[in-house]
Amino acid sequence: MVGCISPYFAVFPDKDVLGQATDRLPAAQTLASHPSGRPWLVGALPADQLLLVEAGERRLAVIGHCSAEPERLRAELAQIDDVAQFDRIARTLDGSFHLVVVVGDQMRIQGSVSGLRRVFHAHVGTARIAADRSDVLAAVLGVSPDPDVLALRMFNGLPYPLSELPPWPGVEHVPAWHYLSLGLHDGRHRVVQWWHPPEAELDVTAAAPLLRTALAGAVDTRTRGGGVVSADLSGGLDSTPLCALAARGPAKVVALTFSSGLDTDDDLRWAKIAHQSFPSVEHVVLSPEDIPGFYAGLDGEFPLLDEPSVAMLSTPRILSRLHTARAHGSRLHMDGLGGDQLLTGSLSLYHDLLWQRPWTALPLIRGHRLLAGLSLSETFASLADRRDLRAWLADIRHSIATGEPPRRSLFGWDVLPKCGLWLTAEARERVLARFDAVLESLEPLAPTRGRHADLAAIRAAGRDLRLLHQLGSSDLPRMESPFLDDRVVEACLQVRHEGRMNPFEFKSLMKTAMASLLPAEFLTRQSKTDGTPLAAEGFTEQRDRIIQIWRESRLAELGLIHPDVLVERVKQPYSFRGPDWGMELTLTVELWLRSRERVLQGANGGDNRS
Repeated sequence: MVGCISPYFAVFPDKDVLGQATDRLPAAQTLASHPSGRPWLVGALPADQLLLVEAGERRLAVIGHCSAEPERLRAELAQIDDVAQFDRIARTLDGSFHLVVVVGDQMRIQGSVSGLRRVFHAHVGTARIAADRSDVLAAVLGVSPDPDVLALRMFNGLPYPLSELPPWPGVEHVPAWHYLSLGLHDGRHRVVQWWHPPEAELDVTAAAPLLRTALAGAVDTRTRGGGVVSADLSGGLDSTPLCALAARGPAKVVALTFSSGLDTDDDLRWAKIAHQSFPSVEHVVLSPEDIPGFYAGLDGEFPLLDEPSVAMLSTPRILSRLHTARAHGSRLHMDGLGGDQLLTGSLSLYHDLLWQRPWTALPLIRGHRLLAGLSLSETFASLADRRDLRAWLADIRHSIATGEPPRRSLFGWDVLPKCGLWLTAEARERVLARFDAVLESLEPLAPTRGRHADLAAIRAAGRDLRLLHQLGSSDLPRMESPFLDDRVVEACLQVRHEGRMNPFEFKSLMKTAMASLLPAEFLTRQSKTDGTPLAAEGFTEQRDRIIQIWRESRLAELGLIHPDVLVERVKQPYSFRGPDWGMELTLTVELWLRSRERVLQGANGGDNRS
């Protein structure tokens, strides 16, 4: 395998048959070995992202940022006799990390509850290998992307569990909240749930100190090493608290604010107001001239992601920001992404609240309906919808099969998948087959639709940000999203639904948590900047290149799209919220295929395809 990928690791059992597997891994080094001398952890990781602890024959690897000191982990490790007993320890640690534990003849490999840190596994010969990137395992297996999953990924909005399928045949994923139990000397494995969402039983006043403590712990694990760290400072209620908390630590903090210059963009004003409360933070303002436009770099070489992501369309913009952070000496860069999902929750929580506490729900639903301009009949028809998850997903399958519009549900179990008329009949058949497969054993993430939709949205954010982080490289500051740390997720999920979904008060949980750290004026902000005009401008500038991409489409060669339909769509005015926004997802899949193709070209001597 060739090509530049982000840091990764793979976990090997203690078996002789795996020697050749390591030869297929990119830039592989043995990070840790079994007592036999065979490789245990293999990959490419920065030195400060790997902590190894031993207690007798028990071993622990922590990969990422973790709050615990080695001495504490060693003492905890010495007291357990089974990998399942590590649940208690995992529930107490701040930060974002993978855990790999060896106790007796079992290994435990686990990521994070949001899915930001995922685990994949595959059967190789007579053994099973785990890794944090699916393409690493695909390289060992020698497989090409699965056309079924490529067809699914062209849909705008893909509900659980279809959204979690890896794009590589033979590669399986460990769902968030679970760990992989793997035999040390054989191929036996189990997927075990170790984490359960907390009950939403606290009001905002009671939950706010929990959020502040959790978020402070998340930031501290990243700043306690000193040096220079950077962070976004959008002037919003997600990134700004991170800057305020980081300013209290030992690291120098550099805050980056992008000012688009649009009349509707008041981010810089609010960022300056907030900055008054942490003046030690260096504030850097970026203008549109400092950052490439949307859709720029379509002809460039994309970083290798292990699955398609819409983040690819913003690659030059993201890398430009990281280069600015590096120029100021930053070793890592924090963003406030994930805050929307955790601080506001899914609209479907109103459905739960109505059936659980109607007198609390009705004024909130009325306020949301009036603000969103929803009709009374449509609102109450959606609230009266009592379909279970299987019936809801079966109705969506029916709409894809027949072309009939799906039954709209404002407060549904998940997002409604949509795609344009450019999908071929073959692509739709592949999608329908995948729907049929998941319907056979479908179980919701929670008993009620609102809680299920809420948890599905958090897991979707985790998957999206994981891929965003893969855009970085070893010479740039690492991207970090503290809102998706386990303890922060838990703190937010303990809040009653009306504390997160309140049309009369924007992100009241964060405002209460940060009341003593941020200016009172700042905490009154109700606005949120929309970048659609900049995206439309970039689309217009790159229209001819996008048309050329569709005329040379790899997806068309696979029989998955009608390129002429897409060419006609591109000629129309840009519409971020229109019914054909799936075009951007389709473009993402196309570009991802081309990035993987370049890897194969490098291995085979290359060709002249663009």
